[in-house]
Amino acid sequence: MPRISRRGFLTATGATAASIWLAADTDLLRAAGVHATTAEGFAVLSAADAADLEAAAAQIIPTDETPGAREARVIYFIDKSLETFAKDQRAMFRQGAKELRGLAFRRQPGTKTFAALPAFRQVEILTALEEAKHPFFDALRGATIAGMLANPEYGGNYEKAGWKWIGFDDRFMWSRPFGWYDRDA
Repeated sequence: MPRISRRGFLTATGATAASIWLAADTDLLRAAGVHATTAEGFAVLSAADAADLEAAAAQIIPTDETPGAREARVIYFIDKSLETFAKDQRAMFRQGAKELRGLAFRRQPGTKTFAALPAFRQVEILTALEEAKHPFFDALRGATIAGMLANPEYGGNYEKAGWKWIGFDDRFMWSRPFGWYDRDA
């Protein structure tokens, strides 16, 4: 299987995987955004589940010379989303977090949480889930991408970390001239 860059991977899978999350009611997305920027606790996820899911999201979009899922506070977006427009995915995410802990223990006996594993072990587990086409991995990847790149007004993308990462110019008002077609207008 050919290796692709992280940015190429996100470009190829982001639109499809995140479409469910981004097609949600805008009022509910806005509530997720407010929660993501002010949250201190979790509405749906237990602290243990949140820690493991955040560690997994941080491997999907890791921190390197640019901010990753952790800095974008993706876990708070996911939690609020599971409370509102993605209620039907609660059981999948809770079960997925439980599976991550089980896989962590099997990979490195004595380890109680996925978050406690070294990064290379976390990547091994997530790679195995991806290769097995596990529905939880697909849902987590979609939620992570949505939380990273969504309009901060709707949730995630804390302090526009995702937009800075991809070089998006977030000016929603432009002044003339807009381009060659009205340069002389």
